[in-house]
Amino acid sequence: METKNEKKKGFWASLFSPKPCSCSCGNNLIVEENEKPTAHDFGNMKPDAPRAAIREIRILGPGCAKCKSTYQTIAKVVNENNLDVQITKIEDIVEIMSYNVMSTPAVVVDGEVKIKGHVPSESEIKQLLGI
Repeated sequence: METKNEKKKGFWASLFSPKPCSCSCGNNLIVEENEKPTAHDFGNMKPDAPRAAIREIRILGPGCAKCKSTYQTIAKVVNENNLDVQITKIEDIVEIMSYNVMSTPAVVVDGEVKIKGHVPSESEIKQLLGI
């Protein structure tokens, strides 16, 4: 029998709680986390070691002026530096919430949220891209 607290989860808890899978995978989905470098690994890295190339930048926002400004600023930096990066603008609120972002604009670089809640400056974008 469920207790009173288990019945009343609330809107946010029900929105973000895991839901049963309706596909034919049998709920056997295995998600592996990427290995993160340890402090020991950083000591062995050379300062001039090349970084992994950024492949995709996503700008999350409903289409407001700040979101458009963020898109234009990132596109300007990418074009000025001749980077081979795919820039995508996401306006679907459900997809934005899947990144666990509550304030826009947000910038996602290769699947990881890097900036949220403000329009980044050109220097901030260059630092983010490693330029």
